[in-house]
Amino acid sequence: MKAIKLGRTGLKVKSLGFGGIPIQRVSEEAAVDVVRRCYDLGLNYYDTARGYTTSEERIGKALEDVRERVILATKSHQRTAEGIKRELEISLRNLRTDYIDVYQLHNVQTEEQWSQVKAPGGALEAVEEAKEQGKINHVSVTSHSPDLAVEMIKTGLFETMMIPYNYLTTKPADELLPTCKKLNVGTIIMKPFGGGAFSNANTALKYVLSNPDCDLVIPGMMSVAELEENYGVWMGDHSLTDKERRLIERDKERLGDQFCRSCNYCQPCPQGIPISTILRTESQVLRRMGWSERRVEAVKEAKEKLETCIHCGECESRCPYNLPIQELLPRAMQSLWDLMESRTIPEP
Repeated sequence: MKAIKLGRTGLKVKSLGFGGIPIQRVSEEAAVDVVRRCYDLGLNYYDTARGYTTSEERIGKALEDVRERVILATKSHQRTAEGIKRELEISLRNLRTDYIDVYQLHNVQTEEQWSQVKAPGGALEAVEEAKEQGKINHVSVTSHSPDLAVEMIKTGLFETMMIPYNYLTTKPADELLPTCKKLNVGTIIMKPFGGGAFSNANTALKYVLSNPDCDLVIPGMMSVAELEENYGVWMGDHSLTDKERRLIERDKERLGDQFCRSCNYCQPCPQGIPISTILRTESQVLRRMGWSERRVEAVKEAKEKLETCIHCGECESRCPYNLPIQELLPRAMQSLWDLMESRTIPEP
């Protein structure tokens, strides 16, 4: 069933895995159901992170009785050895296990962060120690910077690399993915749907699956219906039709490169401004679900919050896609407000 070896880890994984971000947003019962259904379908790779609130706990609860048959991956934003040690113990408890299969340094984005994690007393020191103790089996890293990612994997320190890749984020295909293949570093693809911005999830998933340099893709899934739809795409033919290629071109024109992927690394805003809500409601939410009284109230509240912006720039400093958030927010808010007043749904 489309199993591959994940680089030099030797782990035999299905090339479709489970991304654990969205299950934070549903009930615990629904989260456990979708994770367990994933297992029932034969998928065996489950990705989460210390920063994904309840995600680790829910995956741990769903898979405790089948622990030896699954591969658990988690990650930490901590840059120091002390921080990693603390968060690793929490992750082990949450996931109800005494070892992590793939432990990832999360979102190493800049040369400064890279210097921090590899310095004496840095995160790598603790990860290597935990590996010697048997608490970690394989060491990995995640990044949104393809250039830095190439530099990091060439050190030989990491057995896998997680990177965003999709039909609007194509740079990893130029050098990073082929280099990983050459060095036998497993590639784990996040954000295949552009954070939900794309017109058709099936087309987006097929695009990633059709690249032979991509080992494993981990779309975030919050319902059994989403899981089964993605599973059906994975099991089918991954070649793109002419219609799907036209759809991709249309999305490229519509979205460009300045669109919010809803990673929420920009948060928390010190003023409580719901950044991704403002940037995504018009282009994504309204087209799917339209206006409701609750959505109207959310837009009004967002406008009030935006008016308190102190232009500190913290959001832009944390955005992995270098979006000019302070410039985008007022434009998006005005357009959203105009649509709300007329209760208009934007054209697809």
